[in-house]
Amino acid sequence: MDFNSDIQLVFSMNYPTTQPSLLMKLQQGDEISWADFYHRYAPVISCAGKYYHLDDSECEDLTQQVMLKFFANSKSFTYRAGQVKFRSYFSRIVHNQIVDTIRRNNSRQRLQQSSSVLYEDFHEVFMNEWRKAAFAEAEAELKRRVDEKTFQAFELYGLQNRPAAQVAEILDISMSSLYTAKSRCMKLLQEIIERYNRTDGELKLEL
Repeated sequence: MDFNSDIQLVFSMNYPTTQPSLLMKLQQGDEISWADFYHRYAPVISCAGKYYHLDDSECEDLTQQVMLKFFANSKSFTYRAGQVKFRSYFSRIVHNQIVDTIRRNNSRQRLQQSSSVLYEDFHEVFMNEWRKAAFAEAEAELKRRVDEKTFQAFELYGLQNRPAAQVAEILDISMSSLYTAKSRCMKLLQEIIERYNRTDGELKLEL
């Protein structure tokens, strides 16, 4: 399957001036593409597999199997909200697929070890990886809401902690512009994170 295929996405009318984040699309039941979902959440699936001691090949197979659960016969996926949050729904599918992968590979010893691990332990590991994906989503949303140089200034100076003078020289901007860019982006990113936390009370993202 071509992950780079040009797929038309359906955007929420609640965001007339900016593309909604993948997390918000999922929450609202909008369509998401295989490419978007794979790019953002394949690492989450793989890390969960590593927790159960799957090797690289098994983690790759696990990722493909989980993706197929969502995107069977289609290049897009729509989550229909019910009584369970998407994250819980997703984590349960990943967890069950891990057990299926171990069984399919006839790894009885690993299956016994894995079955002895409480699901709550898996949940915490999964949540840590989900938070990383959520923060990446927040950064991606921020990037869409500011101009390229403003985001570059924030990324280099605010996130990577490079020396201010060096960043200003690289981007050919004044020091005052650099400080303004960082302040503006910090404020916007905090607003985005707070919105994510309101949507999912267990997320507890921090800047």
